[in-house]
Order: sequence, then C-alpha cells, then structure tokens
Amino acid sequence: MTKLKTTALASALTLAIAACGEAEEPVVDNDLADEQVIDTAEYDPMTRDYLLSDDAAERRAEFSEPDFRSEYRTYRDEIVSEQVRLVNEAGDDADMSETDREEAEAAAQPREANTNMRARENMTWGYLDRNDDDQLSVAEYAIWAIPLNPQNEALNDQGQPELKADTINKAADSFFYYDLDGDTYLDRREFTAARRGENFDL
Repeated sequence: MTKLKTTALASALTLAIAACGEAEEPVVDNDLADEQVIDTAEYDPMTRDYLLSDDAAERRAEFSEPDFRSEYRTYRDEIVSEQVRLVNEAGDDADMSETDREEAEAAAQPREANTNMRARENMTWGYLDRNDDDQLSVAEYAIWAIPLNPQNEALNDQGQPELKADTINKAADSFFYYDLDGDTYLDRREFTAARRGENFDL
C-alpha cells in the first residue's frame, strides 16, 4: 500500500513538473481583439457640437473674438511666409533627435498652395506652438482645428479673407471642451485628447 502511494505521488509530481514547462497558448478572440483597437486617425473637431461643463462655459463666455482674430491672423501670416525645410537641410540625419526627425518629415510634406498650411495630420506640436511656450492658445489650436484653407470662409469689408463667426465659435467650443484643467490653454495631453476626438460628455 505504501509503495502504491509512493508511486502515485511520484507520478503526480512528474506530471506537475512537466506541466510547468509547457506554456499554454493564449486563446485570442479575433472579434474582441478588433473591438479593442483604438482608432488614432486624425479627428475633425469641427464635425460635432460640444457640451461644456459650467466651468468651461464660464471660461468660454470670456473668450474675445477680436483678440482671437488678431492673434490668429498673426500666426496665419507667419505660416504663409514660412519656407518648407527639407530633411537634408536640417543637417546629418543621424544626429537628429526623434522629435526633430518627425518635424522635418512633416515639414517636407506637400502643403495647401494658397495658404502654405500643412494638412492636419502633419501639424506637429512645434508647428502649432507658435510662441514656443509649450502650450496652445485658442488661436494656436485653431490652426489645427479650422479647415485647411480657411481663406475660403468669407471676405471682410476690405475684401480680405476672414473666418466666419460660426467657424470661430465652433473652434472655441472645442478648445474649451478639451481644456480639462481650466487654465485656458491646452497642454500636450489635452491636445492629444482633442486630436483623438475623445468624448468627455456625461
């Protein structure tokens, strides 16, 4: 009887050790895996209405359209006058940081002929942060948010291209929606949420 117990125990131990050496293949449900993929395609913030919290609505109410127009026009004039810098003009590619390489590649992509604007997907943080303060104002954000050639919007009294009030209001709504910390600027995390079209509605 003791010999039988010893043999059974040895057999169980041998099976346990053998089982430890074999990893089971994970079972992947392809339908579930497809549902878990996060869509990171470039989002168009002008395609929806935004439900602002009470705090965001208060900050939005203080938004100055004339100040926005002035700042936005300054940045747009800078963009129109910018020259596209190609990767080979930036020096030895091997010495470039990953950020510089991404910026040079984005800068080398075709732009809108009349405005020199980059396509949304080629607008890097450095391109949008016009004053290099590592945050985006409403006007800097609007460079990305407003359609590629906003000069088609309207003409002012002097016949100059100008944004329609509806376009400005939609861009401002989306900006204050994504200004989660309420400082009236977007940091990189908040802008990434805007770029993905994340939904914070309750």
